[in-house]
Amino acid sequence: MSRTSLTRYAPTFRDVDPTMPHRMATAAWHQTGMVVITPESIARLSWQDRELVQAIASKLYGKREPK
Repeated sequence: MSRTSLTRYAPTFRDVDPTMPHRMATAAWHQTGMVVITPESIARLSWQDRELVQAIASKLYGKREPK
């Protein structure tokens, strides 16, 4: 095993928490009223709600370029 300048930080490294984006978005909503909607959250919505989110985003930020 080789040592690097980051070796001393190894004990503080940890795996990424997959629930962190949702928890941060929830906290932002409750603390500031800011709405953050991740693609994963949109995917869990019904098709009607997905269309509504896309319509609101298009109205606020402009239409997206097709992929």
